[in-house]
Amino acid sequence: MKPSRPMDQASPAMDMRARPTPADRLLDALAEMPVRRKVTATLLLLGVAAPLGFLLALHGSGREAATSALVLFLAAMLILLAPLSAFSSHVLALRSIRSLNRQCQRLKQGDFALDDLPPERGEEHDFQRLKRNLHWMGYALKNREERLAGAVAELADAQRQIGESIEYASQIQRAFLPGQADIAAVLEEAAGPGGATHVLALRQLGAVGGDACWARSFPGGFWLAVIDCTGHGVPGAFLTLIVHALFDRAARAEEESGAEASPGALLSRVNRLIKEALGQTGADALSDDGMDCSLCRVDLAAGRLTFAGARGALYIATGGATRVVKGTPRGAGYVRTPREARFNDVDMPLEPNARYCMTTDGLVDQPGGADRLPFGRRRLMDLLAEGARTPLADLGQTLLDRFDAYRGAETQRDDITALAFEIHARSAQ
Repeated sequence: MKPSRPMDQASPAMDMRARPTPADRLLDALAEMPVRRKVTATLLLLGVAAPLGFLLALHGSGREAATSALVLFLAAMLILLAPLSAFSSHVLALRSIRSLNRQCQRLKQGDFALDDLPPERGEEHDFQRLKRNLHWMGYALKNREERLAGAVAELADAQRQIGESIEYASQIQRAFLPGQADIAAVLEEAAGPGGATHVLALRQLGAVGGDACWARSFPGGFWLAVIDCTGHGVPGAFLTLIVHALFDRAARAEEESGAEASPGALLSRVNRLIKEALGQTGADALSDDGMDCSLCRVDLAAGRLTFAGARGALYIATGGATRVVKGTPRGAGYVRTPREARFNDVDMPLEPNARYCMTTDGLVDQPGGADRLPFGRRRLMDLLAEGARTPLADLGQTLLDRFDAYRGAETQRDDITALAFEIHARSAQ
């Protein structure tokens, strides 16, 4: 390849183009003078200086009549210089310049529909050419503005349709997934009125989200789960509906099998169902979606609670302290999770005056504070320990308020769900 010329070694031709000649500088200076001043200078040169020189020549030759005529002419030129300059400036340039300025002002104000048609080619001077260029520039700007307005209208309509679709999807998700009233009905069916209470704190990033709860009663007790599906927004919402239906399907299958029910076995079955439903049984899978989950089975008749988690945890606040029970460190349904993966059960007695809480990771992973560190499990455990002395119904709002105070100006990163419950009586069965 031929080496390029260094940037600091310009050719002589470039040097000549870069350095204007004295004549160029003079012409540029004259061009930048106001029109009125240029016309006045021209009139002085032609109407005063030239006749004055001629007058001096005639005076030397003794021609008195011609000299008197030139004197009168010079006097008239000096008297009429100002009005002649103004009139000539107006006729020669200023009128056209003012017309062009008005045209530019209309363009500046967004009035692109200029009335004057451009002159025909061949019948133009510099001002007419400039006027024609401004006319067609306005025409082009008007067309572009109309196209832009049409595109903005189309985008606004598309945004409205998307917003309506998401709002409708939100209604479907709210109708399909259990809320406060649905969970309360399950607890009342299992434990009787007032036998078990709960509070649900839910804050999604948008109208729909990837967090969900699952609640189901059985003779003598109930199931409760907090589910965090892959993603948030519309994709996460679709997955919550799929996973919720698979939980119901897995629970029915476990009941029909006659095997001893356990959260670990239920999570294993849901793991298989997710992988089959989404086609994630092999390395060539087109997606890699799944869930994290905290799942409790409360047997009121036996006074026992069994917990299993897919990267989830159970927090137990009692006696002014909080401890955490961690689940199996793997998600459910993902390609990398084996089809026959097992999730460990942790069985424990129901404790009097204990408060049980399950959350998604959107709470503990949220950065905030002066150092922008995650909210963390320790803050959550301290909050639950402090809140054990307050009514359960206030815990949800207290948790969200503490979360907002910690994150400060930081944007919420993920959907947040926290479900806490207390047991006050044995089964109503």
